Amino acid sequence: MKKPLSVVSWVRAVSLAVLLVAVPAAAGAEPSQTAQQTEMDLAVKVGVGAGIPYGVLGAGVDVGIPHFSIVGGFGTTAYGPIGWSAGVRVYLFDRTRRFRPHLTAVYGTTLIVDVVGGDAYTVNGFAFYGSLDHDIGPIGGLILTYGIGLLTNDVPPAGAPDPQYFVRVMFGINYRFGGRQ
Repeated sequence: MKKPLSVVSWVRAVSLAVLLVAVPAAAGAEPSQTAQQTEMDLAVKVGVGAGIPYGVLGAGVDVGIPHFSIVGGFGTTAYGPIGWSAGVRVYLFDRTRRFRPHLTAVYGTTLIVDVVGGDAYTVNGFAFYGSLDHDIGPIGGLILTYGIGLLTNDVPPAGAPDPQYFVRVMFGINYRFGGRQ
């Protein structure tokens, strides 16, 4: 007898389907460009912040073209273990706007379990954020990023608390290098 799919499996399947539709749509939204124009449009955003895209509490990087980026983060947690994340971000507008909403899907550290009398350990999972980049001053320099997200956990070890879904906020201060402004 087949085992029924869990809610986490359904969330993963739906998110993969959304990414498979959103990424080609975002890539196809711009007219074709020459290699030189594409190189000029590549931008790197680096910053520090709190939230899963920043490795819980740490540094994050966002590398991409106007409507699509690869994101990653590396940091620490309140109890000491290392936090990390990797994923994709789809921007609804290009970098010429002061306010740029985006959707972020990352996999990484989502839960830190502090074992009484022992070491803390991390649990990984997916995080899906609805976020906003807000340029401070001239467009393309200092950027505030903030958002709210739904987190899901992989199954933690036996005996550990297992909140399958929970909501968290993120906040970051970033600086963008490159890209047309």
